[in-house]
Amino acid sequence: MKFKIFIGLLLIGLIAAGTGYYFFQKKVTPLNEVKADFKLTSDELYNAFETDETVANQKYIDKVIEVTGTVDRFTQQESGVNIVLSAENAIAGGVNCSFSIPPTEVAPGTILTIKGRCQGLLLDVVLNNCSVVPSP
Repeated sequence: MKFKIFIGLLLIGLIAAGTGYYFFQKKVTPLNEVKADFKLTSDELYNAFETDETVANQKYIDKVIEVTGTVDRFTQQESGVNIVLSAENAIAGGVNCSFSIPPTEVAPGTILTIKGRCQGLLLDVVLNNCSVVPSP
């Protein structure tokens, strides 16, 4: 009887370990191949969160958003690159876009269109797994 319980627990453990390994190794789909759910300016996106964060969370969180705005800051760190697009009503910054595959350095004042997955509002609106959308 104890042997059957041991074998059952061992099988459950192996299945759990295999599932965890699968999700750990699973590749994230690049967003440049995904159609954007919304296309906005950095001002429109930031203002939506400033006006009513609850409504904006329901509408934008975990959605792919294509946002166009003026580069406020470009920072490169070991973990990746961040580009902050300015927003008119933001105290500092506006839309913080994180890249795992770094784009080439972009000068402040440049107008860019960036696609990313919205994570919500911290001090800035946060977009992750971003990619620069090529201009037409």
